[in-house]
Amino acid sequence: MILFSPMSSAVLCCILWLAAPAFLRSEFKVAYVTERSLYMCTYDQDLAFCENMNSSDFSNCKDQSSVLHRGESPSPVHKKRLTVWYSSPLNVALLLNNSEVRHLSLIQCKPAAEQPVPFEYFTVQRLETLTVTYPFWKPGQSYDIIIGKDRDALYHEEARIAVIHTSVLTGKTEPKSYTVQTKVDPSGMMSFPNIFMSRNGLSEMSRIFVTFLY
Repeated sequence: MILFSPMSSAVLCCILWLAAPAFLRSEFKVAYVTERSLYMCTYDQDLAFCENMNSSDFSNCKDQSSVLHRGESPSPVHKKRLTVWYSSPLNVALLLNNSEVRHLSLIQCKPAAEQPVPFEYFTVQRLETLTVTYPFWKPGQSYDIIIGKDRDALYHEEARIAVIHTSVLTGKTEPKSYTVQTKVDPSGMMSFPNIFMSRNGLSEMSRIFVTFLY
């Protein structure tokens, strides 16, 4: 048995007290998406809406704007939580398509320029909650959607994919959703045209909940 002196115990308690905030602190993942730039950032505290959207201080960020300049889609995002501050719906759709995010917040920071979006939908795998906020269009109002709630989808047991219409990014209408259950064939195709999901993590003949958001 190891015995600690009163002084050693006091020092140990002090060290643990100082270290506790580092263990308990959550990291906030934020993506800044504009017509010409894309930054993926990590902060140790939550920020006000669009706080640094027009700031030149991106010391906590990784600049991925080059992929937009080359006309490419970024690598799929894999995050438990992600907040996206944006002015370009097109680049948000490109960033999030085929991504895997459990809790997603979409915040339109300023009116978007009229920019044609060459596709109607993008997909996010394993999405559990979606929060959509339009400070420019509807100040103080946000929409919180629990994915699959209408079908009692069990997050820890069932595979899920959200199919999000690009109109959700514009704030012109109130977001709505509905969920259906289907199966994925061996190639990854479902019973809906043009919707594909990787079979990684899916067992043979797995059922899957598909939520359409529009």
